[in-house]
Amino acid sequence: MAIIIIYCMNYKIEGNGDVLLFIHGLSDNLLYWEVLSAHLKKDYTVIRVDLRGHGESELGSEEISINSYVDDLKCLLDELNLKKINLIGFSLGGAVALDFAIKHPQFVDSLILMSTFFKVDEHSAKMFNEFKKALNGGFDEFFDFMLPLVLCPDVIGNHKEELEMLKQISSQSANVEAYIVAVDACLHFDVESGLADIDVPTLILSGQYDEIFSVDMQKELQNKIKNSKLIVFENTKHNLLVGKNNEKLINIIKKEIK
Repeated sequence: MAIIIIYCMNYKIEGNGDVLLFIHGLSDNLLYWEVLSAHLKKDYTVIRVDLRGHGESELGSEEISINSYVDDLKCLLDELNLKKINLIGFSLGGAVALDFAIKHPQFVDSLILMSTFFKVDEHSAKMFNEFKKALNGGFDEFFDFMLPLVLCPDVIGNHKEELEMLKQISSQSANVEAYIVAVDACLHFDVESGLADIDVPTLILSGQYDEIFSVDMQKELQNKIKNSKLIVFENTKHNLLVGKNNEKLINIIKKEIK
């Protein structure tokens, strides 16, 4: 159960069975998946990672791209002698999962992509540059900027104290430099030409009111990946792990990965 650091990557392994490897989004860490992991570790081997510069993982000194995160995952799989995994990625983590599946298809049994992107269009470029602008003002400014983009107003209104506490806790360990580097990596990301090569069951999940990576973008992604399905979560923005959605996601994963 201990968290281990290897290849500058912090990760946690729990449970037994088919491997689910979870990849978080920008400024998050492996704790993002805590609720899902608590349930899924009863039936699966659950691996959660901290991407470079996030959580307890080091940023390192070399230039960072999405491929850097992919290389880290490949090193982790080699170290753990894992031959087959089911990849589950949220936002930035979904982009990493896509790139990994294209570059290392022999390791991937299935994909679950949550609120993610496969290229940078005009809207997403604008969003990423707004992220950078907010980050340059410090983590608290970034948190306040992101909140209404990722959560619906009723969720924010009903959880003001919890969200303020989350901001305070996250601010203490935030690596703003790493987050800016990650945004720059996203701005150069484009795997559209490789999507046709993905040949594993792929589930694409989207929030109905996602203002960052819209449902239309997820529909476009679905059209480019054979053997893929799209599920849209009603009354949800970018962050899918809210309220009853957690139970729904757990059931979806158990249904899709047997």
